[in-house]
Amino acid sequence: MTHRPDDFAAVESAGPAVFTRDGGTVLFLRGAGLAQIWALDLETGAMRQRTFHDEKVAMIRRSPVDDRVIYGIDRGGDERQQLMLLDPPRALTADHGVIHDWGGWSPDGTRIAYTANARDEAHFDVFIQDVETGDRSCLWDGTGIVAVAGFRPDGAALAVLEDRGYGDMSLLLLDVATGTAARFPQPSGTNYLSVRWTSDGGALMALTDHGGGNFLRLCRLDPDSGGVTPVYAAPNRDVEAWALSPDGTLLATVENDHGFGLLRVGPMDGDRPPIEGVPCGVAGDLAFSPDSRSLVFTASAPAEPSGLWLWQDGVARALWQPEAPPGCVDWDLVGWMSLDDRFIPGWLALPPGPVPAGGHKAVIWMHGGPVGQTRPAFRPDIQMLVAQGFAVLMPNVRGSSGYGRAFAESDDREKRPDCVTDLALGRHWLAEHPAIDAERIGIMGQSYGGYMVNAAVTEHPDLWKAAVCYYGIVDFVTTLAGTGSWRRSHRAAEYGDPDLFARISPIHRVDRIRVPMLVAHGERDPRVPIGESEQLVAALRARQQPVTYLTFDYAGHGFIRPDDKRRIYAAVAAFFARYL
Repeated sequence: MTHRPDDFAAVESAGPAVFTRDGGTVLFLRGAGLAQIWALDLETGAMRQRTFHDEKVAMIRRSPVDDRVIYGIDRGGDERQQLMLLDPPRALTADHGVIHDWGGWSPDGTRIAYTANARDEAHFDVFIQDVETGDRSCLWDGTGIVAVAGFRPDGAALAVLEDRGYGDMSLLLLDVATGTAARFPQPSGTNYLSVRWTSDGGALMALTDHGGGNFLRLCRLDPDSGGVTPVYAAPNRDVEAWALSPDGTLLATVENDHGFGLLRVGPMDGDRPPIEGVPCGVAGDLAFSPDSRSLVFTASAPAEPSGLWLWQDGVARALWQPEAPPGCVDWDLVGWMSLDDRFIPGWLALPPGPVPAGGHKAVIWMHGGPVGQTRPAFRPDIQMLVAQGFAVLMPNVRGSSGYGRAFAESDDREKRPDCVTDLALGRHWLAEHPAIDAERIGIMGQSYGGYMVNAAVTEHPDLWKAAVCYYGIVDFVTTLAGTGSWRRSHRAAEYGDPDLFARISPIHRVDRIRVPMLVAHGERDPRVPIGESEQLVAALRARQQPVTYLTFDYAGHGFIRPDDKRRIYAAVAAFFARYL
């Protein structure tokens, strides 16, 4: 059966969930792009939609004392999130030129904490707001990207993170009464993720590489002594998610095992075997029930869209599993050696059925980031390409996360071109595969993956037959000048020294591009300014190089609206069908 691109644009997925206070209902995000809040009754299985916005709901948090729920929403992907209270929907913030980044409920449910860049778009300050009256006050003026991790259980302090870039984070303890901040002692070059207070408020727990480790561990942080005690460390891989039951007896963790998400649940101080029966892919969004007996989470695999799952008494079962078009394929874990004898991993998806004479035409798909990772989770865009007869290779070149800190930092600054070499060698590996037509290989990517596309077709112009770039960087100077000011220093720390920008910016070698290109960009993109695509397209047209340019007037850094997804999927399928 041949599927149209439209069939994949309509595939739904499950997102983060919370239990109601009695544990009888789960509220979770569900949708095919514009996710909304749905309620699932665990006894009857009945589901009911709870929000009806023409925008994507981005996060959901329940009050610690009752069933009030706060969620986040922006306008057209501009990322300027507002906070809303459910039942009925009521805006808690309403300045649509400001980002409001969720922090946490106070223990008594009367106040919330969040950060916002209202004072200066480049800097986030910490605010506390009364939920009922709306009265708010600025507790602390921040510098750059700042996030609240949550209230201490007595409500007297907040854990706050300063994020200056990958490997450069600081943890602060903010006194709610005085607004004074105490910095947690740490060595330079530290990451902190999923920071939460212990139930007694005497310590924090976080995923961190504190102390210079190569992988993230779950650690206990003692604010008084500055001590860091490992709670759980996986062998040679990151612990990427965790949840502790309210009574403190059960611990759930997810490990990143070569991209696969390995979920363990068990006694805090005992054996925690991997959970069987879940899709062989990625698990996350862990949340325990109030009675500590159940865990809800999401799980996905290459051929299975993200569904909502429940673990209880050692057994996992699907609560809601969205349907995918028949014939979706699994992926194979593959890899190749780079010039410095570094192993570069990737995933290969092959169309089902016999290999055509001459082999499959193929597309190499690059993830964004660059600190990101292609995981074995359902991607409707990848399955759409496979359904159209294209093999797809998804490299995780150096700079990707999930393989340790040294690998993630191995493309920094002057080493940036090395990741493009990894990509070119991946293309050579793919061309030698017996199921692939070596003469018909294209490339596509989005965001930083779009930069990789632009770099590949300028640095290695003879390797590609066609290229697709979604909202990709073409000039690091203009990208940093036009990106949201709150991101500028954060991104500059990753991209490198401005003196290197001329050498690594593809705009200076556009004359080397020899392949037709499809370029697509959202007009409300706050991350990569649309001027990046405009100058690339203008340069190609000036040289009479074939280029198709698509813009989306109500889209940000991604195409998530149903009509936008249908349009871009159809365009990509037609483009590669024509040129590969």
